[in-house]
Amino acid sequence: MLIAMGLLGIILMLIMNWQMSTLSISTRTNALTRSLNDLNDLTGYVGDRVRSAVRVRVATSGLSINGKACTADNPCLAVVLPEPRSDGEIRKYNLFVYRMDPRSEANTDFVTTDSWATTNVAVLNEHRSEDSASSIVNCVIYDPTAVPPVARTTFEASASSSCTAMRNLASQTTLTGFGKYLVADYLARASDLPAAQQPFAYSAASKELTLNFRDKQRVRGTTTFLPASGPFTMTVQARNVP
Repeated sequence: MLIAMGLLGIILMLIMNWQMSTLSISTRTNALTRSLNDLNDLTGYVGDRVRSAVRVRVATSGLSINGKACTADNPCLAVVLPEPRSDGEIRKYNLFVYRMDPRSEANTDFVTTDSWATTNVAVLNEHRSEDSASSIVNCVIYDPTAVPPVARTTFEASASSSCTAMRNLASQTTLTGFGKYLVADYLARASDLPAAQQPFAYSAASKELTLNFRDKQRVRGTTTFLPASGPFTMTVQARNVP
């Protein structure tokens, strides 16, 4: 009887260990699947922005956004984008700046509480120029209802100070008053990536931007990176940049 009970106890322990192991594997698999989907969404979103951009700049120095410097650890991608109306007409261009920020700088309304992530991962924030108050306001190329009206022109020909500043994106040093929005969470920091595979790399000669992102999370006590072998890479053509 005692032997049978002992054997039953061993069998129950093995079943419990198997269930726990299966649960752990399932949890990690689900987390990895979500992470891969997030990386696909992120590169697709930023890639679409770059394809539409009329100006592109990658900055690791010489530029700050809302008082935060663009550095090697916190690189920035700046793009000037047309804003089509519902009828497809373009009357305005906006400046967007994407910065790899420490998670501690994310808007707490947009991220879950995670003390480990706060000090170990990065987020990608999108900063947008505004119609007023930002240091470079949106570039308006046609607005018949404005006072005074803005006569129809083009982005390249407009003499307005905002359009001129956006055309000279490479010479801008300080941007303030931009709205901030979260694009992606749980990203590996730039310092976690190989030196030759930083988040943003732009070639003015080929007009190609290479994106390198890697997911970083802690699942059941284990720090995981996805992809495991290195960053998820996408190269896009800034086809509208002159």
